[in-house]
Amino acid sequence: INNVAIGAASAEVTEMIYVDSSYGGGSSDGSVLAPYASLSTALTAKLVDTSTTTYVFKLMPGTYTGHISITHTAQTQSFAIVGSGQDCTIIQGGASFAAGKDSNVLFFRRFNDVCIRDVTIRYGAYGWYPRDTRKCVVNNVRFTNLGSNGSVSDHDFTGTAQSQAAFWASSSTSDGGAARIRSSDEVQISNCQVDYNLRGIRCQDSGSDAKTSMISNCRVYRNLESGIYLAAGGYSGASGCKNFLVTGN
Repeated sequence: INNVAIGAASAEVTEMIYVDSSYGGGSSDGSVLAPYASLSTALTAKLVDTSTTTYVFKLMPGTYTGHISITHTAQTQSFAIVGSGQDCTIIQGGASFAAGKDSNVLFFRRFNDVCIRDVTIRYGAYGWYPRDTRKCVVNNVRFTNLGSNGSVSDHDFTGTAQSQAAFWASSSTSDGGAARIRSSDEVQISNCQVDYNLRGIRCQDSGSDAKTSMISNCRVYRNLESGIYLAAGGYSGASGCKNFLVTGN
């Protein structure tokens, strides 16, 4: 009979990476018993340039603070960020809008498939900004206070043209919004809540003939500029969005 050390529990690190903001045990490796405490640390550790491993980052309930920007040289890797629900898992650029407003909360460039769901994103310029991807999926995400501090009186259309212009030009806003999805071959956005931002959902130069992209069943409420915006990088007619269905919002 082999001797077994009591209490020497372990869990294998796999492509499912656990992140828990309340974990303080040290020696984080992304396993269920030793999760990362920081989302930024987890993403930086696993989303390595030229990697071909697909990861799912599972976020436990909690608040994850900090701007994250990762750019690869080529599209070789896919990933998903999966929270525990809009009311349970919050990703924010700073501790307040003033602290986080000048940078994007989550920026990723040159990935294959990217997905985010079951979280709230707040306090930044753009909340979710993937660029140059094969496919982008967004489901059950609340976007709020992105590009704007969300002052109700400046979002409810009770102000004058002059007061709205002053708010737009003030430090209470920044050049951002809920999401900017740029140069993605396929976009699927569903069941999201988008409120009190500067811009709403912005898809730019995305879509393809091969697959229909869809924005559906979203609640878009009291955003300063646009609710759902299919954009072009230029104004010559040579660029823009293709084969999109916007329905049931």
